[in-house]
Amino acid sequence: MAIAAAGLFAATSFKYLPFAYFFRFYAIPIKYFIFKSKPSDLKQFKDRVHRSKLSLFAPVTKHTYCCPMECDFFGFHKNNGTYQVELDLNRTETILDKLYPYLMDFHKEKDKYPYIPLATIGIYFMKEILPFQKYHVENRILTWDEKWIFVLSKFIVGDRTVSLSVGKLVFKDNRRTIKPAEVISSCGYDCPEVEKIRLENLKYVKSFIDPHDFLNLSFKPEAN
Repeated sequence: MAIAAAGLFAATSFKYLPFAYFFRFYAIPIKYFIFKSKPSDLKQFKDRVHRSKLSLFAPVTKHTYCCPMECDFFGFHKNNGTYQVELDLNRTETILDKLYPYLMDFHKEKDKYPYIPLATIGIYFMKEILPFQKYHVENRILTWDEKWIFVLSKFIVGDRTVSLSVGKLVFKDNRRTIKPAEVISSCGYDCPEVEKIRLENLKYVKSFIDPHDFLNLSFKPEAN
């Protein structure tokens, strides 16, 4: 009975078993850089962009459920820390789904891929996700400026958003910063409508742009 229970627990929590994260993460670039690298796949990508350049902002959605090993057993709901794991995977999928031809061209030219580290993240929790509850994560390219690109992610149960996150990332070639506009333009998304949405959304992420102001905060009363 104990062995059966342990087996059932492992089977329902497979995505959080040891080393599962690495398999889940690296499966994403393998999908795009190997299985979607054929000329027919790249043509399909270009056709999608040609049909609508606003597809840059279309959602990338991943469906899953809250397994037992995701849960905080004090409140018996999805642990706050596990949102970070799912966000890592979802942001990676979103960036590659929208921009992977640039990364492939970069690799052909330099025999390496650019590094895309996460610089800042904000997560807002609105309602818990319960054990075995199905949810999906809806991700979109939100906006970008001269240095940063922002990804919006929503955790949704049914038709209700239960958590929301904004991640700020940067494209790096060693120490050189690659402007997001360069990446996006190379994938064919340039148009006035895209620029209008970028500027409209940029105002919502201004507090993410330079967090160094927090380093200068004073917690002492100013002298009169």
